[in-house]
Amino acid sequence: MNDETLLIFDCDGTLVDSEGIANQVFIEGVNALGIPLTEEEAWKHFPGTSMALCIKYVEETYNVILPEDFVPQQRVRQKDAFKKQLRPIPGAPEALDRLQIPKCVASNGPLEVILENLNTTRLLHHFGQRIYSAYVIEKWKPLPDLFQHAARAAGVPPENCLVIEDSDAGMQAGIAAGMTVLGYLPSSNKYRVETHGIIPFDDMKNLPELIAETLQ
Repeated sequence: MNDETLLIFDCDGTLVDSEGIANQVFIEGVNALGIPLTEEEAWKHFPGTSMALCIKYVEETYNVILPEDFVPQQRVRQKDAFKKQLRPIPGAPEALDRLQIPKCVASNGPLEVILENLNTTRLLHHFGQRIYSAYVIEKWKPLPDLFQHAARAAGVPPENCLVIEDSDAGMQAGIAAGMTVLGYLPSSNKYRVETHGIIPFDDMKNLPELIAETLQ
């Protein structure tokens, strides 16, 4: 890589500790309908994917059709839970403070949710307007389009981009985009999956040193 480098961060599970909250809200919503979705299933299939794919999994696995108002109700419950419980990933604020490299966020979440979650955790100022949502381009990870879109917007070639991701879907997307992928796999996540071809790390506070080593 040369001096023209872009850091592309996922949001949920990478910058903000939202995956567990979102999964719990989703599980409770589905269970309330009499569908026995388990925590293990949710962690295996949902991290890094869209709400539509989560619903598709439930409907196909359990041969059901979820109510039309399920998604808006989920969004309301999720928003309320985030306001009460959301925190930054341990070490993320300090790592971002130290990283003096152009950076952006590229997430499968809706833009308004990304902005609100980054604002709630006081991380938004690190990225300015460089926030990209799969809902805007209508292409979700594990497709590479969102990361490619972020790179084009910054005018940085894919080979000079570092993707920081925690989900298998996101890591696959980064690899497919031709980028270097740093996979955040904390030991506290018993459902973590190490995608082939990534550079794994388990502590966000070590990210600046890992990036420096990778760029050498």
